[in-house]
Amino acid sequence: MRARVRIPATLYAAALADLKRPHAFAAERVGFMSARVGNRSGDPMLVLATGYEPVADDHYIEDDYVGARINADAIRANMQRILDTGEGSFHVHLHPHRGAPQLSRTDRREIPRLVKSFRPVGPGAAHGIIVLSEDRALGVVWGPGEPEPIEADEITVVEWPLRFLGGRR
Repeated sequence: MRARVRIPATLYAAALADLKRPHAFAAERVGFMSARVGNRSGDPMLVLATGYEPVADDHYIEDDYVGARINADAIRANMQRILDTGEGSFHVHLHPHRGAPQLSRTDRREIPRLVKSFRPVGPGAAHGIIVLSEDRALGVVWGPGEPEPIEADEITVVEWPLRFLGGRR
């Protein structure tokens, strides 16, 4: 299975602006991007971003060992969004540099467990991780019913002209 992620330009700009805002104590910000699968039986699976929700300032936990840690209220609010909309959810954060971002050791350890908790709430949706940099992106997608995640082949900002942020290709 392969996956391609499409993000409308206005949504991408809003997410990037939010993730760049300073926080009182967290070194980075977190948000959740909602998404729908555009072709249930297609290969590649087409993941269409539909919304972005920042984590509220008071939903961060002070933790000097990670860039950002969010509390149960942030997770519950995101799960409720999944239930209300039927859409998937992608954990989004920024690595503030140019070039292709990678999952940090902490990202690889912590975020997949969080994303896996969204799957029973929205079993028919795609869920995952999107890490943005200043000019590129990395996407990891758990497709509906798929046992393992895949790295997105392509992440595109939908505008004219299209802007390709990355992927495995």
